[in-house]
Amino acid sequence: MAGFCQNVRLHLGRLILHKPLLAVWVVLALLEILTAPLWWATPFLLVATTDQPPALAFAWWAGAELLLTTPPLLYAARRRKLPLATVLLNIPCVYATKAVNLVYAWKALIVELLLVPLHLARGLTVYEKGRADSRPTRAALAGAG
Repeated sequence: MAGFCQNVRLHLGRLILHKPLLAVWVVLALLEILTAPLWWATPFLLVATTDQPPALAFAWWAGAELLLTTPPLLYAARRRKLPLATVLLNIPCVYATKAVNLVYAWKALIVELLLVPLHLARGLTVYEKGRADSRPTRAALAGAG
């Protein structure tokens, strides 16, 4: 996520000028990161601002969330020829992953898009494409010459 935000900080201006459709998708990804905490807080906000009981507010939110999450999972299961029951049983893992990703995404947003431009943090200092902890294979080295 830090690499994504660093690329946004460094290249978004030129992206808007030269590839506006791609820039729209990048901005939508940023908006998703920014609004995710509000979405996760929706059941609590409903309880606090309306007369709905907590169970009903959570049921509405969970139903909407499942309607948004399930179709991409079904499509992916079909496309990758995965057992549908296995995919559906792993739905709770999707939410655990979303929570972890949200923490790292917000950290990256704060550091790379706020603190670095204000010169309060250094951000990423080395940009490496791929995984830094993996060693190149012989085939990759032979093609590099």
